[in-house]
Amino acid sequence: MLTKEMEKDLQQYINEHLKMQFFCYNLSSAAEKLGFPGFSHYFQVQAQDEILHQRRIMNFVLDRDGHYEVKNITEEYHNVKNITELMETYQTKRAYFADLTNKLAHHAQEVVDLVTYKFYDWFIIDFYEELAEIKDIIDWIKMSDNSYYNIDDKMGAKEEPDTLAVIDPFSPHA
Repeated sequence: MLTKEMEKDLQQYINEHLKMQFFCYNLSSAAEKLGFPGFSHYFQVQAQDEILHQRRIMNFVLDRDGHYEVKNITEEYHNVKNITELMETYQTKRAYFADLTNKLAHHAQEVVDLVTYKFYDWFIIDFYEELAEIKDIIDWIKMSDNSYYNIDDKMGAKEEPDTLAVIDPFSPHA
């Protein structure tokens, strides 16, 4: 059973994932506006991943006899000038998420809720894998000598996330 304190933390986590979903959709639109359909696809897939993350968190809350409430969520739109700025904006948001996840995991550990602590572990790994991927993409952009076709093509090939592996709160990280 979740304590009210952990339920509050997990509610914040759901809300932040909802914001990240909207953020990714906005980045998809910005990429399309800049002329990068592959990057647009990449961010739509990332938005889908956030939906699955939300389901993972919601399932975890419900499995522990907790409750959540989805309310009005807003996310600001970032007007970006180029593909590098777009990816750096995304990198900053993902770094925020990694820090938040560490903070929430640490709080669960402090109150000796080891199940919730272990639950956050999956996200910690996921966010650091994504941060490494984003760093690679930014490096590719910087090394491309302003020739982005191959990078955009690669971004357009990003596969949809494996739904069941993501939404099951205790599935191993793939």
